[in-house]
Amino acid sequence: HSNADIASQIANSNLLLENLINVNATLARGGGGGGSNTKVQTIEERCLTILASLEEPSKAAIPTLIDYESIYEATNEDRASALNTCLLQEIQRYNILLKKIHRQKKELRAAVKGEIVMNDELDAIFNSLLVGRVPHSWTSAYPSTKPLASWSVDLVDRIDQMKLWGQRTPKVFWLAGFTYPTGFLKSLQQQQARRDQISIDQYGWEFLVLPSEDRTIMNAAKEGAYVRGVYLEGAGWDPEHNCICEPNPMELIVGMPIIHFKPKRREGKMKVANIYVCPLYMYPVRTGTRERPSFVVGVDLDSGESPPEHWTKRGTALLLSTDA
Repeated sequence: HSNADIASQIANSNLLLENLINVNATLARGGGGGGSNTKVQTIEERCLTILASLEEPSKAAIPTLIDYESIYEATNEDRASALNTCLLQEIQRYNILLKKIHRQKKELRAAVKGEIVMNDELDAIFNSLLVGRVPHSWTSAYPSTKPLASWSVDLVDRIDQMKLWGQRTPKVFWLAGFTYPTGFLKSLQQQQARRDQISIDQYGWEFLVLPSEDRTIMNAAKEGAYVRGVYLEGAGWDPEHNCICEPNPMELIVGMPIIHFKPKRREGKMKVANIYVCPLYMYPVRTGTRERPSFVVGVDLDSGESPPEHWTKRGTALLLSTDA
């Protein structure tokens, strides 16, 4: 497909640009000649400017910590709920990340001003910020390939979802906003298992793609959850027939409608015709890492006019997050 060639060329171009940025950053920091002091000072000022952009009132400002204690008290009456347990665990992970970021920002600002010694950890953060990358230590809670600007906005959205959930259960969940999406899905199965009073390992999934938009959903799902913010890579989506289709030229990734993740008891291993088990990944690096696999779950989608094997060869997959 022509889109595969485009995706390959984009990947090669990004790799070339990344190498050029790395070389430029190294030369800028190393400097040379009589003007090196001015150059280094300019870089330090730029770092301070980037740090300032991550403060209020910017929309990309790193959020403050979530009030764990108040949400813990608010959910005290329904402590047995698996979803509430998932919420509290997510808040704890995000708060650990936010504490680290705020501490390192403060230390880096002091190091750039010469008030404290620049250690290896701060130096790595300094280099990442200069080239618009997310420092490695800031990706400890969840993986991401986004650049710093869009990553910080994404972090704000993630924290907002947790804060709103602490007030009331959302009608539609943003699955990408979880540090562990598999933990959330397992909580849905656990909640259904407790309701039916059977073992959780007897549950699989039923997936229903809804034609509705987020704002038209009036009530939360009675079983499972409605999920938004999923992307389809390597294929297009036909909303009229609710199935996968050939993508339009230059359309590498398309947004999916809301999907209803509904826990369902397993009933043998019957293979349904024209159903493509589409793998869902956390982010574009499908292999993930040894510590954090990227694969989440296989989602059953109607394969449309082509057999499921066609989409398997295409490498068609769902993503919770893109690299933009």
